[in-house]
Amino acid sequence: MEKIEFKKSLGQNFIFDTNLLKFITEASQVNGEDTVIEIGAGAGTLSNQLALAAKKVYSFEIDRDLEERLRLVEEKHNNLTFIFQDFLQADLKDYIVDSVKIVANIPYYITTPIIFKLLDFAGKIESMMFMVQKEVAEKFCAKVGDKNYGIPAVILQTFADVYYVRTIKKECFTPAPKVDSALVKLDINLNKYRICNQKKYVDFIHNCFSMRRKTLVNNMSVKYGFLKEEVSRQLINMGLSSMVRPENISIENYVKLFNLFIDN
Repeated sequence: MEKIEFKKSLGQNFIFDTNLLKFITEASQVNGEDTVIEIGAGAGTLSNQLALAAKKVYSFEIDRDLEERLRLVEEKHNNLTFIFQDFLQADLKDYIVDSVKIVANIPYYITTPIIFKLLDFAGKIESMMFMVQKEVAEKFCAKVGDKNYGIPAVILQTFADVYYVRTIKKECFTPAPKVDSALVKLDINLNKYRICNQKKYVDFIHNCFSMRRKTLVNNMSVKYGFLKEEVSRQLINMGLSSMVRPENISIENYVKLFNLFIDN
């Protein structure tokens, strides 16, 4: 098997530690009844563990230079299929038919687009396990008032129960990145809040944080043309200040505002 030529442009950092790979698989709660979609096959080491545990694994990899190596892994399992395609360009309707679990080791710069693409299929996704930069994981798990509380935390925690599973030191990867990573698990829960139009809600949260240092009243007025007096009145009814900033508003109150102003 040829030596891997790691590509910085693709953010390639692979894991070869079998114990860690087993931990990721077990933490993902993959079992013999599950269909799994893996994003970022890399050297196929996690793919191999997932195939041992799951009913079916579809694994996406954008780097075709890894195909020869991955085909050898594929030959060992009759339930593993590698797909050499940019995941962001893939038609997921071909793969997300029934309930699936997502497992992904992805570079930080495409983490958000991938997650938002997956949220379009949230009704058919049971859970998502992401290995991302530690600071990104902290943004996913942040609570209202935290310095990391922003768009990712609000959106993800609206549609899922989000858990920080563990830190993974940079030395666990080959080649070692400059920063530590972390495992974050998202258990999809669409019953937490009443959101009738998911896309509008996602756009609404982006608009609310569009000028983070401005007040929410200002942002909603600028983005939607709402009267500042009306937005202020609703905030006061919720027990909030009319001068409240986006990072100090709970998810519950964002949902209330969305239902009042956007979905009404």
